Amino acid sequence: MVSSTTCAPPRHLSWHDRSAAGWREWRRIALCVAFVLLCGWTAAWSDARLAAQRDRQARAAALIYLPPTPFLRAVALGYQHALADVLWFRTISYFGEHYRSDRLYPWLAAMCAAVTDLDPQAEHVYRFGGVLLPWEANRVDDGIALLEKGARNLPRSWQLRYMLGFSYYFFADDLAAASRTLRSATLLPGAPDYVMRLATIISAAHQGPDSVIEFLSELERSERGGVYNAALHQRIQQLVLSRDIDALEAAVRTFQERFNHLPTDLDELVAVRIVTTLPHEPFGGTYVLDSRTGHVRSSLGHEPLRLGSSPIREAFLKAQHAKE
Repeated sequence: MVSSTTCAPPRHLSWHDRSAAGWREWRRIALCVAFVLLCGWTAAWSDARLAAQRDRQARAAALIYLPPTPFLRAVALGYQHALADVLWFRTISYFGEHYRSDRLYPWLAAMCAAVTDLDPQAEHVYRFGGVLLPWEANRVDDGIALLEKGARNLPRSWQLRYMLGFSYYFFADDLAAASRTLRSATLLPGAPDYVMRLATIISAAHQGPDSVIEFLSELERSERGGVYNAALHQRIQQLVLSRDIDALEAAVRTFQERFNHLPTDLDELVAVRIVTTLPHEPFGGTYVLDSRTGHVRSSLGHEPLRLGSSPIREAFLKAQHAKE
């Protein structure tokens, strides 16, 4: 009788099983690491999104709870001017943040009103809001209301009356109120000659970019700088652009009437002495003529600040074209 024993598994099969098990283990580890990294990235992304959303909501709601003036006076405990200073610094910060981002200022009028309620003698706030509310925030009525408040609280300030008279004239087309306000400004101590010049312009019912540029330039020279002057300077540049483009396009029309065709470039206007020299583009570019349409544009793509919404300016331009 032949005895037999069970053979051990071949060595190569045992090695193969260990190799397969090791590979499965590394794959599980790799999947776990990838899963952990994915979870970490997802958590970081979610945290960033939530933080950004909270930041946006905080900025949007920062002043929704601005208390009414009687409450502010009560909690100031006699330190109304100190609280006004705190709110003023917040107003400047608010304007700067939005000037550098979306350029929307839904709370600027309310903030200026609150500061001047607490400190009615804060002339710098009336001047700040009186210019930037209509020019930058497109809040004409709020700007005029703030200047009216300043004129009442500071009856000896020719600056506020000058700004208010200009706003009546340029934005509200109220010649009677503008003339009355500017005449009162010229009688106050320290009123410079340009107040009288503007009063004369309004009395003659003339409106054009030059008077607006002069108005904003005087304000720019009288202030300290910062985002306030940056906003003013940009408006001045846009107005200069508007004035130059209007003048050049008028010269192009004159050329066309004289020679029965459009010029090929603006240098032809100088060559035939319709204009003496070409103006400098205020942003550092050049003026370019479209010889097919006769329109003039900035080589840098800057857009002029058009003042055509004013019926007074339309009458002025019509009279100027008739003279040409």
